[in-house]
Amino acid sequence: MSTPIRLSKPVLLYIFFTYSSLHCLSAAENSDVKSSGQAVTGSEECWLQEKYEVIEKCRPCKQFELTSNSVPVCSVTGYVERVSCKSSGEVYRSCHNMRAEENTFWMFEGVWFGVFVAGYAAVFLRQRILDSAATARVHKQIASSV
Repeated sequence: MSTPIRLSKPVLLYIFFTYSSLHCLSAAENSDVKSSGQAVTGSEECWLQEKYEVIEKCRPCKQFELTSNSVPVCSVTGYVERVSCKSSGEVYRSCHNMRAEENTFWMFEGVWFGVFVAGYAAVFLRQRILDSAATARVHKQIASSV
């Protein structure tokens, strides 16, 4: 008969935080970025009210677009994609570089996991030292009483 697997509290916390972080990352990937600090007309955010199609995938803004402000949404994230709205026509919208954000996320998770393993190892080694010291004291007491 097999015994149920018992997960320790730190392992459960790690699983929970990893799942919640992945959930937040996927939610950020699906959200549309609104331009901040810009005067925006209704046609510039037409993808919020109309059906649209992405014509050009998310790409980094060119240096010219950033300096000349020819594409105002470039200043928001540094990345832009071109969309075609059904009735308003083609507009640019700001977007996030999801590959870079995903790499940053996994780097953070790796560092966090490393800290978890180091902390777990420190506690495990400290417990072994304390157990051996307690065993040595018990042996010493037994030897002195005989």
